[in-house]
Amino acid sequence: MPRNRQQIPKAEREAVLVESAWELFAAQGYKGTSLTEVGKAAGVAANAVRWYFPTKDELFAAALDRLFLRERERVEADPAIAGDPRRQLVTFLVDLEAYRGLHREAYDRMGESPALADAYSRMQEWLEGRLLAAVASRLPEGADVAPVADVAHVLFEGLLVSTRALDRSTEELVGLLMEALVAVAAAR
Repeated sequence: MPRNRQQIPKAEREAVLVESAWELFAAQGYKGTSLTEVGKAAGVAANAVRWYFPTKDELFAAALDRLFLRERERVEADPAIAGDPRRQLVTFLVDLEAYRGLHREAYDRMGESPALADAYSRMQEWLEGRLLAAVASRLPEGADVAPVADVAHVLFEGLLVSTRALDRSTEELVGLLMEALVAVAAAR
């Protein structure tokens, strides 16, 4: 006999909701997805969705967090790029290009949603960490890395949320950024 919903651990039920939400957000965007549709896709009532995620933004943040975590784990586990923070960074950014519209919607809502701001902040910290790890060996002793992180933050936001077609590849842009940051740090 199949288990009823109450016999399924809460974490599993949340995971089903987040996975269903992610599929709908990826296909229809934030604005095009309703909590009712998420509930229907997950096999629960819309009110049950609100029990786990009181707002659509909280569900969207959980779905983005799941995407970021999956992609980060995949990149970090890839033996072809293991130990190479620059290649990890580029791979991560390239793989997320398909979701620029969702990044844009999340970015636009961050001011109103602490959950989205937190999710985005975690991703940004990882991206900045990869960049700093990639340039660390090339920076002069005692270089101030705060400006490097600030510039990286701006670049990553642009790469993730811009809907403009890029004239250069992500790898080339990251390379240019690294060269410029190292040159500026060395000149100080």
